[in-house]
Amino acid sequence: MITATGPYSVLVVEDNQDLVIALQDLLHHDGYAVTVAGTVAGAIELVRAHHFNAILLDLGLPDGDGLEVLKEAQRLDPSLPVVIVTAHIARDRTVGSLTEGAFAYLTKPYDREELRHTLRRAIGVKELAVKAERTEHLLNESEERFRSLVESATDAIVVADHRGFIVSWNRSASALFGYSDEEAIGQPLTFLMAERYRLAHERGLAHMQSTGKGRVKGSVVDLYGLKKDGTEFPIELSLATWTSTEDTYYSGIIRDISERKKAERAVQESQERFRQLAEHIREVFWMTDPTKQQMLYISSGYEEIWGRSCESLYASPQSWLDAIHPEDRARVLDAALHKQVDGTYDEQYRILRPDGAIRWICDRAFPIRDSSGVVYRIVGLAGDITDQVRGQEFLRASEERLELVIQGSNDGFWDGRVLPDEPWSSPRTPVWWSPRVKTMLGYTDEEFPEVLESWASRLHPDDRDRVFAALTAHIERRDPYDIEYRLLTKGGEYGWFRARGQAIWDETGRMTRMAGSLQCVTDRKLAEDALLRNEQLLQDVLNNTTALIYVKDANGRYLLTNHLFEQKFHLTMDQIVGHTDHEIFPRDIADAFRANDVTVLERNTGVEFEEYAPHSDGLHTSISLKFPLYDLAGKPYATCGISIDITERNRIEHALRTHEQHLRLALTQAEVGAWNWDLQTDQIYWSSQVDRFLGLADRAQPRTQNDWLALVYREDREPMALSLRRAMVQTGVDVTFEHRVMRQNGSLQLCVWTGEIIRDHDGRALHILGTVRATTAITGC
Repeated sequence: MITATGPYSVLVVEDNQDLVIALQDLLHHDGYAVTVAGTVAGAIELVRAHHFNAILLDLGLPDGDGLEVLKEAQRLDPSLPVVIVTAHIARDRTVGSLTEGAFAYLTKPYDREELRHTLRRAIGVKELAVKAERTEHLLNESEERFRSLVESATDAIVVADHRGFIVSWNRSASALFGYSDEEAIGQPLTFLMAERYRLAHERGLAHMQSTGKGRVKGSVVDLYGLKKDGTEFPIELSLATWTSTEDTYYSGIIRDISERKKAERAVQESQERFRQLAEHIREVFWMTDPTKQQMLYISSGYEEIWGRSCESLYASPQSWLDAIHPEDRARVLDAALHKQVDGTYDEQYRILRPDGAIRWICDRAFPIRDSSGVVYRIVGLAGDITDQVRGQEFLRASEERLELVIQGSNDGFWDGRVLPDEPWSSPRTPVWWSPRVKTMLGYTDEEFPEVLESWASRLHPDDRDRVFAALTAHIERRDPYDIEYRLLTKGGEYGWFRARGQAIWDETGRMTRMAGSLQCVTDRKLAEDALLRNEQLLQDVLNNTTALIYVKDANGRYLLTNHLFEQKFHLTMDQIVGHTDHEIFPRDIADAFRANDVTVLERNTGVEFEEYAPHSDGLHTSISLKFPLYDLAGKPYATCGISIDITERNRIEHALRTHEQHLRLALTQAEVGAWNWDLQTDQIYWSSQVDRFLGLADRAQPRTQNDWLALVYREDREPMALSLRRAMVQTGVDVTFEHRVMRQNGSLQLCVWTGEIIRDHDGRALHILGTVRATTAITGC
């Protein structure tokens, strides 16, 4: 029976009621809660059912030996103190009980003070044992958490002693360098470094040992590590030191930055390629910000074509429109306003240079959109088409990737435990989040409590199923957990993060705990997106020019072409890239191409060639500008070519020369004048004989259609103007005009103009060439 309640409970096992009463009085007086049992069976039942701070045990009990109670108590709780109180004085019953696990023994009749002292000491020892056990449990749990976090870290973590010898490292370090734990532990740190860094490390270690100060302690440095297979690779190293009572230790957090270095080199090469192409392209490349009405870039070709400085255009974008011919300005301004809405723009217009010259410009533009579809840049190409010269501008604008300067590890850590009788995915699952996790997301401790729901509720909706599927695969099938996803930050934006983790399972296979790390990879994602946008921008520029553009390596193998190259030669990209001219073109053509490429590489400068290539309609002539491309060391590694087809221009020039020869022969045989009407510029040229027919003084300068009609007899002007308009749109070849001219003596002269329409490859009328005859003067009006 339980007779009292107190802070400490004592079980009294005694069959002598007089002694029981005496013990109860004594113990109650001292503030103990007392429970009494008079038999072995009763005592064992109470020990199994209740918790006691101490037991006073008589060995001689009616139903057995009290040592049975001692043994059961020791089995259930080895730290429970049992004090033997017995009348037996035999050594095997007194000292022998101590060997069975008893805390102490007293013989009857006992001394009250000795009993009190012994009982207090027994309970004190019990409390110390409990505290020691709890402390050991907490220490083991803390060490287990630390080991779990270190082992799940994405970065390699290496610890060395004061001599610089490795004493421990994590799994990431083993995977990074390729050594097993047995191979690495006890080795000097220098065997993980490239040879050229070892002497500096040894000097720094000696300096640290002699002065206690390190030159790179607490800083982040970039150097090259050395794998087991001898491969060197770039790493980022964060160093720290600490001192225990026994030794000084060094710790290093190491991250493989090969991918970051590769991306940085790609951006640099992209910028250099863009710069080299921009210096050689004939067309003018420009870029504007439609939101700010600001000119962001204009290539130097603008100064040659427009005759104005680039600086003046940056200072006043309106000067672009001011240079346009007055007759075209309203049309171009309307198209420019439309461009600001959707970015599309394709116009031909005339410009007036400061020296008075007029040039025709072909101006094409297209939009660059962000991920939400909003136009944030407009880029375009403007070329001088007066002399049929087409150019191309390569664009590859790149954004600088943020440089990662990491003080220590930038990873956050987490540690979760599964609640009893609840699934691991319960929102209430307790998870410890390190301060770095909350800092990366921008939340306070109150805004991000330590439960699973704090993280799960901020997963991007498009990522949630994928992330939980990866967790399930790790927990149920033990697949590696290494995944990237988006989390909502306090600023209202989603950031990209990489998570790794490792679960712990009990003997039944049920997960009880999972810990891991969280790394912010938003900058890397943005850089990847920027690189994709820049590559798309370059491809758009390549595919929106009228010139053939191609790049070959130093051995003559194609690295890149635009779509027009594929279309003109009826080839696919797979049939071009990686192949040489000798695999694509006839041998004589390929020999000429290769010789020109070699010339460019030998001269190490851009060279212009006239080249020939077979097309579906025969051999075509092109003007090709070829120039070397350089790597970051300034060494040419490839040639780039921009080829403009001049076959049609040559055909027209040949036709003009033929007509001129025919005219010269005809003019030597008859009183006939010659005329040439340029339908593109509306300028008309005629011989001095025509001036005589029209009663004009000889002058070698062009006239316009209006000048011509002003010379026609007034009654013939309207029919003549109608005939001219019909000639400009007719589909035939031959034209004939008749009109009268009033001479100075008042007579009328009948002039008959005959000619042939010269067309380009597409059937568009370019010129009318012919002769003029005059009949006998007609008297009167």
